[in-house]
Amino acid sequence: MNRDEAQARMSEIQRIMERATLWTLLPGTAAVLGGLLVLVGCGVSYSMFRSLDFAAMLNMPVNKQVTFCLMWFLIGVAGVVLEAVFTSRAAKRQGISPTARSARVAAFSITPSVVVAMVLTVKFLMHTYPKPEEIRYIVPVWMMLYGTGVYTAGLFSIRPPRVLGIVFIAMGIVALIAFENYGLVSAALSFGMLHIIFGLYILRKQRQDRAP
Repeated sequence: MNRDEAQARMSEIQRIMERATLWTLLPGTAAVLGGLLVLVGCGVSYSMFRSLDFAAMLNMPVNKQVTFCLMWFLIGVAGVVLEAVFTSRAAKRQGISPTARSARVAAFSITPSVVVAMVLTVKFLMHTYPKPEEIRYIVPVWMMLYGTGVYTAGLFSIRPPRVLGIVFIAMGIVALIAFENYGLVSAALSFGMLHIIFGLYILRKQRQDRAP
């Protein structure tokens, strides 16, 4: 075996090992818990304004609008915290640094999409008189930008996150074009159920990989 062949063999072994590591570090439990939180948030939202349209929040008193926005902000923060905690625990169990290059690259890849989504959300909400059609855009925009970020981060990981990103983008496009008046349904199906399905798939795959 010459030097080039040996180097190619070592690169392939490293790629396989990194792929196995990425499988074990994917936060399946966090995805399930985050999805459940979103479903709870959708249920509470419906009880607050009795509509499937996010723009119905404009019909509530200002104090309830603030409560509504704060609830969804906390749900988003909780999802990020859960992912960080479970990923760190998985890495610690395996003696792997959660700040390894692949993890940093994935985080940097998804950050721009999240920042853009946050800026657009603030822009939609901070008008003196917010427009219903703009409020209706929030969920589809988050779906498409989140999907873009997950897909991009998945380029440095394994196939399932890329598939998840594509599905989010597709669902966001459909929601924007045909179901803009059903933001709660779109949020429940994407950030809720889709995350739960993805998390359960990852957990099942991890159990299979651990089985003798």
